[in-house]
Amino acid sequence: MDTNDDGTSAGYGGRSGAAARDAAADGSGGGHDAGHGLRILVPVDFSQSSLRALEWAGALAAGRRAQVVAVHAIEPTPLTTLAETADAMSRRIEERLHRACLGLSGKGIPLLTHCAVGKPWHVVQGAVREFDADMVVMGNRGLSPIRRTLLGSVADRVLRTVAVPVLVLNAADLPREHLRVIVATDFSADAGEAIAAFRQVFLRSMIRLEVRIVHATVPPELPLLERVDWRRLDTEAFEAADRAASAFRADGVDAAISVVRGTAARAVLAEARAWHADMIVLGRRGTSGFERLILGSTAERVIHASPC
Repeated sequence: MDTNDDGTSAGYGGRSGAAARDAAADGSGGGHDAGHGLRILVPVDFSQSSLRALEWAGALAAGRRAQVVAVHAIEPTPLTTLAETADAMSRRIEERLHRACLGLSGKGIPLLTHCAVGKPWHVVQGAVREFDADMVVMGNRGLSPIRRTLLGSVADRVLRTVAVPVLVLNAADLPREHLRVIVATDFSADAGEAIAAFRQVFLRSMIRLEVRIVHATVPPELPLLERVDWRRLDTEAFEAADRAASAFRADGVDAAISVVRGTAARAVLAEARAWHADMIVLGRRGTSGFERLILGSTAERVIHASPC
């Protein structure tokens, strides 16, 4: 997915303390009614990007216990301060949301719609809490540069603030049966949680995966790092990457490893282009200021420059 990410999809960002909580078959797990299973929240401004996000939510929900929550934000104006006007607008939007979601309801996927007055990112943040969403699936562009209010700059804000995984998509990203996924990691807890969330959502979906674990080490030409034992560091990185790949292989997923020298964003993007990846999975922050240089700040750079 052109993501968080010339591929199909977008980047998938995890956040510390937040993993997708797909309910077990017996209904255990998750913070909401166990009968709902995985709850996917989709911000919708009726742009092509947001409608694609609905399709992806449907693909992730197919064949499992899951529910989709379609959310629309009504921009505050003097008219929205009038209760009667706001109610009328909400009713019209709710009807439009239901029409946009006919493809999901036609497949038997449980659906909720939510409409609220407010800045789009505030509405999304509030809806994540109100509906106890397990993940957000959203586009990275709105209807125009001016209308990037819901699905553009909002994606950046949502990535920084919501406590659940976020899948960011391009308007051209179509759901597919097979995905080539770059899994970027600095072996921090945040990266681990992003990978765990991705595994919980996608390994239980009907999408076939092919994974490449990517780790980038800082270039040795940096003055402060001249005394680093790079051979030992590379060996340890390869071993850690192989453990991550082995976990995927144990679940029947083809998994390869790439440990490269360079800055994280550049290395991840280069691997994604060379491998023609469809998606990039990465955490949104490292565990320290130094690690943010390695991976944490990489998320936003990857989201805006990703080829997939």
